[in-house]
Amino acid sequence: MAVRGKNLVFNGYFDIEAADTEFPMGWVQANGDAGTTLAWSAADAVVGNHSVKVSNTTYLESFTGIVQEQRYSIETQPGAVWELAAWMRTERAGVPLRLIAVFMTDNWLYHSESHLKFTSTTVMQRYSGLVFAPQGAAWLKIACGVHDTSETQPSTLWISWVTLRKIS
Repeated sequence: MAVRGKNLVFNGYFDIEAADTEFPMGWVQANGDAGTTLAWSAADAVVGNHSVKVSNTTYLESFTGIVQEQRYSIETQPGAVWELAAWMRTERAGVPLRLIAVFMTDNWLYHSESHLKFTSTTVMQRYSGLVFAPQGAAWLKIACGVHDTSETQPSTLWISWVTLRKIS
């Protein structure tokens, strides 16, 4: 199957700054605690001039990273197949990474999630996989980050150029 169309992730290259904060427009923190910090970084940009740096020193309950603001969600339909990808790296190898498609109903209620799981390297590389929209899904938004363990903490992750392209 060939990937069709353009990248549908708003500000997936992180170069548009939000008006009220020095952070990329359309993205917010997902989970974390006082030991989790996010920064808009000029390091490790694959496309454009910026990446997002996620530093996690204490949060172990679940995934932590970034997620698209709901207003930038992408319309989908049950059975749609999407290629989700992001360029990422960590300060040291072996940190569990996540790319997540968060599905919502037609009235914007949470429906389900599709997790793509990877193990990080110290070199910026592209991680990708396919996600399938389930019955009842009308919208989706993207999240990416780390799912630390006591063995991988503290971790620092750089995320660059997040893409979502429709396959069918």
